[in-house]
Amino acid sequence: MSQYQETRRFKCTGDAGNPCIVIEQIKIADEAVASPRTDYMTVDGDVANRLDKKHFLILMKGEVVKIQRALRKKH
Repeated sequence: MSQYQETRRFKCTGDAGNPCIVIEQIKIADEAVASPRTDYMTVDGDVANRLDKKHFLILMKGEVVKIQRALRKKH
C-alpha cells in the first residue's frame, strides 16, 4: 500500500478572493510505484494540479488559484 508524506503547504487565493490551502505530498514508492511522485490536494480534499510556479487548478471546481506564499509544515 502506498503512503503519502506531506512536504509543503501553499496559501492560495482564487479570482473571487476565496482563500484555500493546497498541500503538496509525495507518494512514497512501494512495489506498485517505481519512484516517488508528487501530488497536490486542498485541505478540503479536492484534487489540485500545479500549472506553473504561481498557479494551481482545483480540478473538481475548475478554479485556478494563485499562490500567495508557501507555508511552513507544522509538526
